[in-house]
Amino acid sequence: MDVEGVKEVIQAYFDSSYMADGEGMAEVFHDGSHLYFHGEGGALTDWDKDFFVELVGSKEPGTSESGFPRYDEILSIDFTGEDTAVARVKIRVSDTLYTDILCFMRLNGKWGVMSKVFTGVPVD
Repeated sequence: MDVEGVKEVIQAYFDSSYMADGEGMAEVFHDGSHLYFHGEGGALTDWDKDFFVELVGSKEPGTSESGFPRYDEILSIDFTGEDTAVARVKIRVSDTLYTDILCFMRLNGKWGVMSKVFTGVPVD
């Protein structure tokens, strides 16, 4: 199993999130990918890749001067086949600590995220 290939994409996800790099994030997610979370009132919210990439690129990059420390961690990576994997990660963005479930596929030899389900909690 290509653990290192998946880890490289996760690291690019962490770096793109921290640096508010929309172009970098576009490389992490496959075309047609979606992100899901509980929105207002607990309703399902579904963002497509393009919306998320634009959102990431519109944020202020994280820096030591921002007052928010960088934190990211890979909790687990499980392979469900040669070309599919699921990772559970934690990442701090601003004053929120997110737990993300990232579903990966290797398409045409390239690993990328096909779906993300996430939840976040405020942190000091």
